[in-house]
Amino acid sequence: MDRAKLDGIRHILLHPFWIILSLVGIFFFFFVLNRGGVIVFLWSGGVFLLVHLVFGDDSIKAIPLYHRLLLGICLSLVLLSLVFSYEQTDTHRLFRIAQMLVIVFCIGFISRTETARHAYSLVGTVLTVSILWQFIARGLFKLPYGTWSNPHYLANFAILTLPLVFYYFMTVSKPYKFLFLLLFVLDIDPVFKYASRPAFLALFVTTVFVTTFFTRSRYRWFGLLAICVGLLLLGITNYAGFFDKLKELIATISNEERVHIWKYSLEMLQDNSPAAWLVGNGIGSSAEMLPKYMIPDPSYQVYQAFPFQHNFLLQILFENGMIGTVLVFGGLALLLVLFIKLSRSTVGASLRLLINCMLAVFLNCLIFTSLTTGFYAKYTLYPMGFIIGTLFVLAEEVRNGP
Repeated sequence: MDRAKLDGIRHILLHPFWIILSLVGIFFFFFVLNRGGVIVFLWSGGVFLLVHLVFGDDSIKAIPLYHRLLLGICLSLVLLSLVFSYEQTDTHRLFRIAQMLVIVFCIGFISRTETARHAYSLVGTVLTVSILWQFIARGLFKLPYGTWSNPHYLANFAILTLPLVFYYFMTVSKPYKFLFLLLFVLDIDPVFKYASRPAFLALFVTTVFVTTFFTRSRYRWFGLLAICVGLLLLGITNYAGFFDKLKELIATISNEERVHIWKYSLEMLQDNSPAAWLVGNGIGSSAEMLPKYMIPDPSYQVYQAFPFQHNFLLQILFENGMIGTVLVFGGLALLLVLFIKLSRSTVGASLRLLINCMLAVFLNCLIFTSLTTGFYAKYTLYPMGFIIGTLFVLAEEVRNGP
């Protein structure tokens, strides 16, 4: 094969289109279709990243500081688990860490290409299609929770996309504002209709926090007033019995499943060896160990379907020890600090609004998943990949300035 043909093949493989297609495929198959095809797009994104690293202009030295720091934390967690708890380590969860990194690095790569200028339109389009698809699945195809098998996951999709819908509502031209207002209504409905308590808690706490501390001037008071009016309307109408379900939770909180699972998780931690307290029992070890502590409980048949702590702190302490806990929560704290720093230092109103909305997405994800899924679950790591990747891009944009 002559040099011209090789250069042509190289040019095709290095085109940003393939990584963009991978990212869109990951988002669409995970958040919209909820099908296994997401794995194909995840690994295709990883392959094209390697192609750029080997044959393109990128090099290991060119990897930004934030990406190297994230890579270091992830590698430390993986090595900690493999070296000290190899037999108890779940390789599927290790692969999810790698898949999260693929998402982060793909977003970082695309941000350095000319195609990044189309990101606003592309993300808005994908967001619109995703929300409409879930609505059609519920309304037309009579799937109770859209393409998800659980109302909590549908509510999670809602609270992750709502801040971005609000961002587009505030920034698009007038004819499109009505579209995003409609999307906002369609998107928030499952949170109340299915009374997902973790989703509502995440949405409420995050909205109050971001509105109070990161919204300037009169918009802060308008926002807080809107929250109060919304809660008042929910109370008056008791939409879908939402407040009845909240009152029921308060009355039966001591018998709530999570409370029992936390009790067994603490018992499991108490039986830790000194070495396990330091380096953990291995990533994924909770799935094997926790059910053993649940067996005496009459509700064991219910709990065994959820063999994780429903609490990130308890899970990371058990699986990664105190060293891993410092790495994970130190990393999450650094992400929060970076969000706060960017929000307070950004001059442009539109960019600051985007940063605040992404901060809301981050907090929504963190609060919801810490109460509902495992830390190494795809429902945690895939969204975190998109959030962290976007945050790092925003940090570079703010640092480089106008």
